[in-house]
Amino acid sequence: MTAVTEELHRALLEPLGKRVLRHSELGNKPLSVDLALPLPSRLRVYMYTLVGGVGTKRAQEHKAVLRVPGQKVGHYASFDFSGDRLALLVAYNRQLDVFVLWDASLHPRFKHGGNMQVHENTVLKAAALGRAEQTRVLSGGEREVVIACQSSTLAKALEDRVSWTGGVPEAKWAALQS
Repeated sequence: MTAVTEELHRALLEPLGKRVLRHSELGNKPLSVDLALPLPSRLRVYMYTLVGGVGTKRAQEHKAVLRVPGQKVGHYASFDFSGDRLALLVAYNRQLDVFVLWDASLHPRFKHGGNMQVHENTVLKAAALGRAEQTRVLSGGEREVVIACQSSTLAKALEDRVSWTGGVPEAKWAALQS
């Protein structure tokens, strides 16, 4: 892949320190990562650069442009959840030290060059306070919690991202109560 891919993967792994048990080659996309408990143990990380303003539907958005290995221009693809690994969709802005984690399970198909958005306020709040969350209503009506965080809060954000995968946590908790 590219030096950018290696830099993004390194940015993800460094704050996790000794909790990283093993990982695939940093230059390969996606990155397979095994983490020590209580963190999610087996991840397949699809990591992108988080860019702001330019080319987004609204100037107040940041986005990640989606492409997976082997995906051709104009074609649709999916994240790989095989091999007992959870696909994780992450973007990173190095200048702000902000990671954004979307729920990959709610995005089963995407076009080459399609993008994921997050409000600028969410990104800036995470940069200032260490963490922020945003709920988005997707075109199918599902609600997705997007988590933005800095390196210092990445481990907890990963735990929450995995716990909240598949929808809004409040809806899951309500279902468990009934």
